[in-house]
This record gives sequence, structure tokens and C-alpha cells, in this order.
Amino acid sequence: MKAQAMTAFGAPLTPMELDLPKAGPGEAIVRVTSAGLCHSDLHLHDGYFDFGDARQPVAIEMPAVLGHEIEGEVMELGEGASGPPVGARVAVYPWLGCNACDTCRAGDQQMCIVPPRRALGVAKWGGMAEYVHVPFADALIPIGDLAPGLGALAMCSGLTAFSALKKIGAPPPEQPVLLLGMGGVGLMAMTLAKSVSPNPIVAADIDPAKREAALRYGAVAAIEPTMDAWKKVAAQRGPAAAAIDFVGAPATFGFGTGALKRGGKYIIVGLFGGKASLPLASLPLKPYSIIGSYVGRLDEACELIALMRAGAVPAPPINERPLAEANSAIDDLRAGKVVGRVVLKP
Repeated sequence: MKAQAMTAFGAPLTPMELDLPKAGPGEAIVRVTSAGLCHSDLHLHDGYFDFGDARQPVAIEMPAVLGHEIEGEVMELGEGASGPPVGARVAVYPWLGCNACDTCRAGDQQMCIVPPRRALGVAKWGGMAEYVHVPFADALIPIGDLAPGLGALAMCSGLTAFSALKKIGAPPPEQPVLLLGMGGVGLMAMTLAKSVSPNPIVAADIDPAKREAALRYGAVAAIEPTMDAWKKVAAQRGPAAAAIDFVGAPATFGFGTGALKRGGKYIIVGLFGGKASLPLASLPLKPYSIIGSYVGRLDEACELIALMRAGAVPAPPINERPLAEANSAIDDLRAGKVVGRVVLKP
């Protein structure tokens, strides 16, 4: 199969012909029709995550095929595989665990630590190729006549946003929720917010074009991420019941926690990295919760696809490009030139 493969960290992807594994018992082969490009792909391409005082290296066997936002058509099912039939259009849930441990049986496959690692586009070959081998056919989610590319985006940017929004809970509906960072995941959260929460959404981003996009998708206000700008919003609407940080940098941590009401929730999703400090006495005195949110569960992915198929979620901005342009797409995403999401087409 043709693929854009990573052969060294930081190096341009290389066009390669790779041998496609056969579908064993319970497995599936999917012909890829769309592969979303995610900020996490940039960290994997770099070969590390920024932990502040240190770089956490990424363990990937080369050649690696990135792309964990995968949509396609079922081409082959292994013996005993349960899932959509051959020919069905599907989104591929990529955050696979062992499918047998207590964590996986509880529905939290994305948290599984049983080796070997199985996440598609991270530990195993992903969607930047003509085909993808799926170790568990029950990870295939039918998407019917959903618009091309939306199923792919649902598997990371959509799922990550959806799972984080659900962690808000049910604060009084008049209290605002602050979304920090209007990149691909943040804008997906804007499109999903009304399906999850009745609370007014305030968006914050340093880029005026992304703030304008947030307003088009229903934000009641879109501001620069400064306390002066937030104070003007809070004077009308009150402090934030929750803040979801889709950046995950020291500056956004300080801004997001500073905008919260007493007893609010700061939910961190972004992996920009760095190190933050806070006065420990502020936690019991304010008091607020700091919650990490990592992608989402398979049942949440199925729930999200059902919402999208029902038309409850407007489509975010999608920029389609041929798979052969993967390197230029990575460069544009790294430079902050992408509004919405890039979808690569093999």
C-alpha cells in the first residue's frame, strides 16, 4: 500500500510502499478515504512531549504511519469479526487497548497500559496510507451518509472536544463556560457545545480570524486571552463555571484558572507543554478542580457519531488536501495557518 511514512523524528514524511497486514481473527482492513491531521501528530513527528523540566520522548518504531483520525470503507473482515459489513462507510476508533483488562472492560480503552501499545497512528500504522489494519473490528463505527471527512474528525478532535465538554457537568445554565484555543479541537468544541451544555460559551484565542470563526459557531463573545478582556465579560455574565484549555500552556493555565468561579472546573486537553505553578492555598480557598481529559471512550465516540448523523452538529471548517501534500499540511499546521481541520485524502 502507498503511504506517507515517518522514517526519522523531525524529518519530512517519505512516500513509501508498505506491506499491508492480513486481517486475522476479529480484525479488519479499512480502505482509508480521509485522514485528519492533528496537533498531536506534530508532537509525534517531533519525537517528544514538553514536560517543562524535561522532554518526554515518544517511542515509535520506524517506519511509522501517522494519522489517528481515520475514515474509510470496510474492505476485509477477519474470521469471527463483529462489526459493520464489507463495503460499509466507517469511522475508525483509534485509541485501542488490549480489549481484555479491567480498564478496557470498563470502557476506558484509551487508558489501557497493557503492552504492546495498539493506538492507531501512534503505536501502529495509522491513516496516512491507502489502507489501515484494525486489530479489533468492534472499533469500526458506521457513519452512513455523513459528509466526507466528518467521521475522521470525530475520532480525535471531535471526540476530545465532546469528552471534555461532558466533564463540565451541569452548572447553572446562565453561568458562562470558557473555551481556550480555537484551533481544530477548540472549533469542534464550539460546534458541539450546544448539544452538550445550555451554558453560554465564551471563546478565547490570540488569532482574530479564529475568534471570528468562534463567533460564527455560536460563541456569545470571543476575546483575547487576557484578564482585562475577561473582566469585561465577567462583569456582564459572571465568572466561568468551567474553562476548557485546548492549548495546555503555562499562560493558558494561568488565564483559565484565573477566570473560574469558586468551585469551578479547569479541564485541560491541550498538549502544548511547559510547566505551571500555583499557590497551593488557592485550591482549598477558591476552591476549584483541575481535570485532565484524554481523547475519549469508544461509547462516547459512538454517541458523537449518532449526534452528527442526526444533524445536531454543524460541520467545522474542513480543508481537504491530497495525501501527497502531507508535509506542507504539517508545516502549515505548525505555523498556525490552519483554521479548522486539514483532512488528507489518499
